[in-house]
Amino acid sequence: MKWLATLFWMVIFFFVLLFSMQNTEEVPLRFVFPPWGSLRWVEAPETPLPLFVIVLGAVCVGILIAGLADLWKRLQLKRALRESQKSIERLEREIDTLRGSGSGQRPG
Repeated sequence: MKWLATLFWMVIFFFVLLFSMQNTEEVPLRFVFPPWGSLRWVEAPETPLPLFVIVLGAVCVGILIAGLADLWKRLQLKRALRESQKSIERLEREIDTLRGSGSGQRPG
């Protein structure tokens, strides 16, 4: 199965390489702040970047944001699991206590 994962990543790398070779036109990176007139256009850097750098950079930022969201969700789930385990242990101790205290008595 490891060869299948390797093949998958090789195909992805091939398509990224093709994309990079076909999109070398230089374009300026702009970000607009519509409500403020003084910060109308922010252009960075002053020299244009190849298009594939901008697109791949945006993909990497998207992956980073999704990874952080996933990490946050995992931490929440771990905390909920820990709380549930503590609650289960507390209830099991309570059951053991109730069983132990009622062992010498007969029901009504």
